[in-house]
Amino acid sequence: MSQSLEDLVRAAQHEQAERAVDPQRVLAALPQRRTRVVRRRRLVLAVAAAAVVAVVAPIVVLRPGPAPQPLSVAPGPGPAGPESRFVPLEFSPGWLPAGYAEYYRSIRPGEGLLRVWGSAPPPSPLLIDDVPRRLSMTVVETGDAAVTRDESDETVEINGGRGGYRADGPPGVYWQAGGFTVEIRADRPGLTRDTMLRIARSVRPDPAGTELPLVVGVPDGQVSVAQSVTGVSPGEWLAVTDLGEEDPLGNAVASGTSVSVGTVTPAPAGGTSLRVGGRPARHLYAEVPEGGHYLVVELGGGLRVTVFSLDLDRPAMVALAEAAGAPNPTALGWIGR
Repeated sequence: MSQSLEDLVRAAQHEQAERAVDPQRVLAALPQRRTRVVRRRRLVLAVAAAAVVAVVAPIVVLRPGPAPQPLSVAPGPGPAGPESRFVPLEFSPGWLPAGYAEYYRSIRPGEGLLRVWGSAPPPSPLLIDDVPRRLSMTVVETGDAAVTRDESDETVEINGGRGGYRADGPPGVYWQAGGFTVEIRADRPGLTRDTMLRIARSVRPDPAGTELPLVVGVPDGQVSVAQSVTGVSPGEWLAVTDLGEEDPLGNAVASGTSVSVGTVTPAPAGGTSLRVGGRPARHLYAEVPEGGHYLVVELGGGLRVTVFSLDLDRPAMVALAEAAGAPNPTALGWIGR
C-alpha cells in the first residue's frame, strides 16, 4: 500500500502550470501519466446533500469577475448525467504538526480517498509533489485495501485496535477501523515515530463530506476513473476528472481523457481559436507537457475548463466541455486549512 500511495499522488497530476515560474522545472517535476486498471465500485458513496452542505464552509472567491455559468444551458445529445457532487470523508485527523494544511484530495475506485497535507503550499496546483514535508492519509474499504505487512513493521496500538508502524523508508502507520483501512504516511523521513503515532491516534470518524467543485457529464459507456482537487489556496486550484471505460469483466480502464476546471490549465499556449457554448476557446495538439489534444474554454472570473484526450476529435471534446456543470469555487474552503 505504501507504493500505491506514491502512484495515487503522481497519477492524478497534469504536467505544466500556465503560470509556472520555470517551465523546464515543471516538466522535470511532473511524472508522465500512467494508465491503471482498477476494480470498479461506486466512485461516489451516497450521502445526504443537505447534511454535507451544512458542513462545507462557504468562502469568498478571490478572483474578480462574474460567476461562471454552465457552458451549455439547453440539454442535447452526448454525455450522460453527472456524478454526485458529494463524497464522504469517513475519517479525519484531529491533530497535525504546527503549520500543516491540506492541499490535495483524490477519489479513486477501489483505492478510496487520498488526502495530502504539507508544511507549506505547492508553488502551483500542478505541482503537488513540491508540497514541503508532505503527509498523506488514505481511507480504503478494507476489502479493497492492499496493505502488505513487512516483517520489520512494529505492532502498535491505535485507538484500541492493532496497527502497524513502518520505519523502513518513509515512516507510515496503518490500521483498520469501521470496515476501512487507514494509513498515515510521510513522503520522506523527518517526522518522528511519536509524531506519526500521535497523528494516527487523533484520527476519528468524520461525518462531513467533501464537495467536488465540478460535476462532469460522463458519456454513455464510460465511468469516472478518478476525481482530484489540488490547490495552493481557495483562489488558486485545479479539479480533474479522469474518464475510462469498462472491460468485459467490469474493470474500469483509464482511457486517457480528462476534464478539468480551475484557475490554471495543463495545456500549453497557442492553438486554433474557436467558441464553445458562446465562450472563447482554443484547440491544439501538443507533444508536451503530455502528448495529446487540448481544448481550453475560458469561463470568465479567472476560471477555465480544459479537456485533454489522447485520441478524441474536436467535436467530441467540445461535447465534453459543454456537458460540464457550473464550477462551484465555494466548495474549496478546505484548501490551506
